[in-house]
Amino acid sequence: MEDLSRRSDMIDEPESSGPERGSMAGLSRWKGTPLLLAGVFAAATVCVCRGGDMARKAWSGTTGNENVEPLTKHWEKVIPYQAPPEDLSSISAEECGECHEDIYAEWKSSFHAVAWEDPQFQSEWAKGDSLWVCINCHIPLENQQPYIVTGKIDGDYFRPVKRKNPRYDPLLREESITCAVCHIRDGAVIGPFADPVDAPHVVKQDTVFLSRRICFGCHNVTDVIDRSLVCVFNTGNEWNEGPYRAAGRDCIVCHMPEIERPLVAGGPIRKTRKHTWIGSGIPKYSAGEVEEVAPVPGYVRAMDVRVHSSRELYGPGDDAYLSVTLINQRAGHTIPTGDPEYFYTLRMDAVDTAGRSLKSVAHRIGQEWTWWPAAEKTGDNRLDPLESRTYSFMIRIPDRPERIRFEVRLVVHRITGENAAFNDLPGHYPLSALIFEKTMELNR
Repeated sequence: MEDLSRRSDMIDEPESSGPERGSMAGLSRWKGTPLLLAGVFAAATVCVCRGGDMARKAWSGTTGNENVEPLTKHWEKVIPYQAPPEDLSSISAEECGECHEDIYAEWKSSFHAVAWEDPQFQSEWAKGDSLWVCINCHIPLENQQPYIVTGKIDGDYFRPVKRKNPRYDPLLREESITCAVCHIRDGAVIGPFADPVDAPHVVKQDTVFLSRRICFGCHNVTDVIDRSLVCVFNTGNEWNEGPYRAAGRDCIVCHMPEIERPLVAGGPIRKTRKHTWIGSGIPKYSAGEVEEVAPVPGYVRAMDVRVHSSRELYGPGDDAYLSVTLINQRAGHTIPTGDPEYFYTLRMDAVDTAGRSLKSVAHRIGQEWTWWPAAEKTGDNRLDPLESRTYSFMIRIPDRPERIRFEVRLVVHRITGENAAFNDLPGHYPLSALIFEKTMELNR
């Protein structure tokens, strides 16, 4: 029998997903209207809602006469049941946090901690017939799932062979991508150190397991469920094909930066890593506005933005030539990556003293897909690692004696307002974050 205890290790390095460059997560559509499955790092798997016959097929059983195909792809399989290591009463993050207070607080603030309850994911999952494979990266442990899926009738995702899980833990499910997903296997806590100091549980050092391989288990998934239902989740492939692999800079270097601190209160100071996994920077909650909110604390912009003017000042009647250069300076993958709904907008405006826009230009950076009647990517102008792109802007300075200023705003979007309304997302769920703005006086 295949050992699934190290499910993430089934991908040593990403493999090419084919001629189309995909992304972490995917979209679904109902007759042209968008449905998104959001998730971890701002990512998840893609499901399309088709309703009707497909809804009736979902979660069907078997009579014993069907052709049952085994689960062969790593994302079809959950991490097998994990019992608490000796001297621990559970594998919950809350219990881990009793000693690892700082790490627990970081995880609690991360997208990993809300991957299951995320409103966008829940909305899409419900519209996608609650397809079982979609939850495997949001609640990856067998302990967290009410059913155990063992195969697919005739290879059909919508006809799984399943049985009730007698060890299902609904409280652990609410922790989403909890500590145990990465750190507990076979009765031991997997850690980076060979010399745990007074640990109250069994510790096994395994730095190979705690590497980018575990990230690729969910952040490198490509599958075709049917002609209008696809999963495109290729951040791992993007990294593998870019310059950062050779440089030895992977997911963990950027998304889990090093920090020196004790692992537990009163323990020795060690070089460890933050457990925040900040990605797009768009928070999951806002008490006020949901458009162009402030990025999450600790966000580091992957994109350098350089604003240039051909002259320091312009006079009446002069043609002002300006440019904005975007450089994917710090991401080892394309930006945006992940969910195909993600995109950037670069807005350039010439504004007078009354705040009136004299000229406005906006550029969209991201993927474009059609989802009905068949899923097809129709455009992709994302920035590859280290790629630089310049956008130009020109305006003639008016003859009237008033000041003109040039404004630049770069915004990252999780989903459009139209799609958010269709998915009935709550009013506190941020849709975009303002990650750069600059104002330049053109005349005086």
